[in-house]
Amino acid sequence: MKTPSEDLWKLIHSMNISEKGYFIKFARRHSSVKENNYVKLFEAVNRQKDGYDENEIKKIFKGEKFIKQLTSAKNYLYNMILKSLVSYNDDKSTESILSNMKEHYTILFHKTLFAQAETILNRAKKLAAQEEKFTKLIDILKDQRNFDYRKIAGPDFDKYIDKCLSEELETIERQKNIAEFNALYLKMSSLFKKTGIARNTKDKKMFEELARHPLMKSESAARSIRAKNLFYILNYLFYYCTDNQGKAFDFTVKRLELIEKNPLKTGGGKKEYLYALSDAIAMSYNLKKYDLCISYLRKQREAGDAAVKTKNDIPNFPEMYIKSYSFEINIYIISGFFREGLKMVNEVTGWLEKYTGKLNRSEELKVIYSIAYLFFGAGEYEKSLYWLNKILNDRTEYRIDYKAFARLMNLIIHYELENYDLIEYEFKSVKRFLSKNDKLYEYENVTLSAVKNLAWIYDKKEKKLFLEMLKKQLTDIINKSGEKKAAEYFDLISWIDSKLEGMSFSDVIKSRSKVKLSDLKLN
Repeated sequence: MKTPSEDLWKLIHSMNISEKGYFIKFARRHSSVKENNYVKLFEAVNRQKDGYDENEIKKIFKGEKFIKQLTSAKNYLYNMILKSLVSYNDDKSTESILSNMKEHYTILFHKTLFAQAETILNRAKKLAAQEEKFTKLIDILKDQRNFDYRKIAGPDFDKYIDKCLSEELETIERQKNIAEFNALYLKMSSLFKKTGIARNTKDKKMFEELARHPLMKSESAARSIRAKNLFYILNYLFYYCTDNQGKAFDFTVKRLELIEKNPLKTGGGKKEYLYALSDAIAMSYNLKKYDLCISYLRKQREAGDAAVKTKNDIPNFPEMYIKSYSFEINIYIISGFFREGLKMVNEVTGWLEKYTGKLNRSEELKVIYSIAYLFFGAGEYEKSLYWLNKILNDRTEYRIDYKAFARLMNLIIHYELENYDLIEYEFKSVKRFLSKNDKLYEYENVTLSAVKNLAWIYDKKEKKLFLEMLKKQLTDIINKSGEKKAAEYFDLISWIDSKLEGMSFSDVIKSRSKVKLSDLKLN
């Protein structure tokens, strides 16, 4: 159970070196006590590497007066840290600049320096309008009323008020438009994270129902850059989930170009740009534009590292990096260079451990599946099982698609390890899972039954005939609409061919891939 003390520990350990140094200066500057107790408490908690330990804190500060009111001291420290972080980031964003201008305006207005106050307010209004900071602009327009009252009975006052009203209503409508687009995006994103790609009529209809929303009819429905960004994301998600990769890629490129032209208006700054690159990476990968995919990967990591260096921080984009790693691993997989891909596993698992609890669980499961797949392709089945078990033991509702194929891969590994007695038990377990989660598609059903039957075919000629028939059956299924995506989760056809041709799984894939190992080196 989370406690305020744990919150304090997590907050302190989320800070980078520069932020911690700034806090110590900030705390000493805002205290008249020479030996600042809050700084000492901060440093003590910062030294606790494995979580907050109250008993240790009490031992360290035994005899100190403030230890009798430790709860109050921790709360005060927590709030002081937040204040220091606000101060640290001051003047580094449009929001901070507008907040400062608001404070300057308020001071000048209270001193009855109305002309100076109005000048500041007009500058803030112009900046907020240019950067499409509508919530800030609404506040500024409210403050403007203080001057409106002073202009009553002035020349063209009625026209001036009508203009102000129109301006305020337009700002409210544009902010409302963003809120509506954002709600629609969250619904679409939630549906995707629960179901994955639509592979049946039921799933497709759910996506199509969201796509029939009036906001989705035309780009003109988006009344700001931020809304247009959300419009592009929504269309990308819809077409991606309903298997129109070409259209999805088009909207990905449009979004990327929009952000590059308007870096300050899309709402997320550098982070938004990096996520747009993530989508471009995904789509170029899906369309087998691997050179372009690698180009986007390089661009994304360069942009991410540049942002980190600017802030003198550890990487601020762990989720982006995990997505990046996931695609890089998958390029190794689809090109057959499994063993070469294993060289990056330590780096990726380091990120997973470092950012436990801070990553999107959907992305975590995806990259864990990819690692398991790497070990499978390299023939290291025990290690593959280790990673598959992380997926099999997950109790969230995320990525049922990967959980389904993790179970199928698990079954195939037991076949490879000749654990035939386990296969019957695993078969029943997998079938129950797939049926319960509405994932027992034709591809999965055929695969499941085939692996079960293979375990008990000992005659070589009979096994070869069985595999040839299985290959034809699966090829026919894959060529059906809606089932092509299944083969991307696990290349069962190549696995069958490895058995028929007496080759390793990785060599079969390499023989069909156009990707060279030299193309995969990002650094």
